Amino acid sequence: GWCGGPVVLWSVDPEDWKDDDIDRVVAAVVEHVSDGDIILLHDYYDTSVDAAIMVVDELQKQGYDFVTVDKILFD
Repeated sequence: GWCGGPVVLWSVDPEDWKDDDIDRVVAAVVEHVSDGDIILLHDYYDTSVDAAIMVVDELQKQGYDFVTVDKILFD
């Protein structure tokens, strides 16, 4: 591709930029995620960072593991 690497898109978009409602963002991820999904969150927003921490905690409780995009694409 034009960027010198693969183009990677997301499969879960909680639209974290729309408001600062952390609980809504967490629910929008947790209620729609499945194996192999790529979650889009913007670390520009403090509320998104807080939501990301909560998402990771909740999904780990449910048995999910987190991997790099490289692992998804090339393993």
